[in-house]
Amino acid sequence: MKEKKELLLAIFILAALFCAKIFVEDLEKKSLSNDTQNSIQTYSNTETDSLSRLKKGNEIYLDATYNKNIIDKNTRKKLNEGKQKPYAVILTCSDSRVVPENIFYTGLGELFVIRVAGNVVDDTVLGSIEYAITKLDVPLVVVMGHDDCGVVKGASEKNINGKLETIVKKIKPSYEKAKLQGGSQEEIYNNAVKFNTENSINLIKENEIIKKYIDEKKVKVTGSNYDMETGLVKWLD
Repeated sequence: MKEKKELLLAIFILAALFCAKIFVEDLEKKSLSNDTQNSIQTYSNTETDSLSRLKKGNEIYLDATYNKNIIDKNTRKKLNEGKQKPYAVILTCSDSRVVPENIFYTGLGELFVIRVAGNVVDDTVLGSIEYAITKLDVPLVVVMGHDDCGVVKGASEKNINGKLETIVKKIKPSYEKAKLQGGSQEEIYNNAVKFNTENSINLIKENEIIKKYIDEKKVKVTGSNYDMETGLVKWLD
């Protein structure tokens, strides 16, 4: 008799948890109006206003529990059969906590993402951006740094060895510039992140092919910094 009661109790608890999960998911769906969902999933002006789409996506992300964009088999098949048409290049850090597709509340086929520790720029990164704007007609390039970046902090350390040293050397000037401005160690790190992002933007803009597209107003290059605690993307422009 006791075992039967325990079994019934376990079944009751599982059923209650399942109902609670359904209830929460239903509440979350209702939290986004149909208009908002449509504007996120079927935004019609990504070629001319990609930046607004990213800002809107980040606004949704701030209060989201998970990403509701469709990634099912039919979507993957459709994207595979047609030419990809991303509307923004995102150059950001490899940090596992910084996921552009979620931060900007996007689905498959929307973003051309380049990830490298410290979001630094080299020929491989530049070549990837060149491909995106010349072959895929992507109209927007965003460099996104983030707070608490380990490789930026590494610029303050000595005896960095291996290939990591190559990355740290690219960030070092931004850290030294931040150090000259003074402030607490946290303020120095935050300023170093900002200066490093700006440096990457400048290097991208100096690229001959990318510069041509910028001059012809076919491409915009901008920067931002991601706050990992709040989820907010702060734009530098």
